[in-house]
Amino acid sequence: MAGDTGGNKARLDEFKGQLVKAARMYTMCQKAGVAEPLDVTALAVAAFEDMPLRQAIVLVRSNEQNVKDLAWAFGNSTTAQEFEQRVKEIRTLPNGG
Repeated sequence: MAGDTGGNKARLDEFKGQLVKAARMYTMCQKAGVAEPLDVTALAVAAFEDMPLRQAIVLVRSNEQNVKDLAWAFGNSTTAQEFEQRVKEIRTLPNGG
């Protein structure tokens, strides 16, 4: 049972990492003025995570608000500490996660 908990934590950590990478790509797409930033983000996730494109699209689209919230945090931060603070701000918003 403890091994299962460790496996769940590893999957959760992997998922969080994928969301952070997606948010970084989404931020870059926004700054570059890409017409469909979520689609480009899904392509990048598929490529860099060695994930089937359909799975990457589902990941990005089903977590669209999380990606956008994290992208906001990236766009409004200049350091890792500021990013962490912005994420905490998102969590404390009335509609936040």
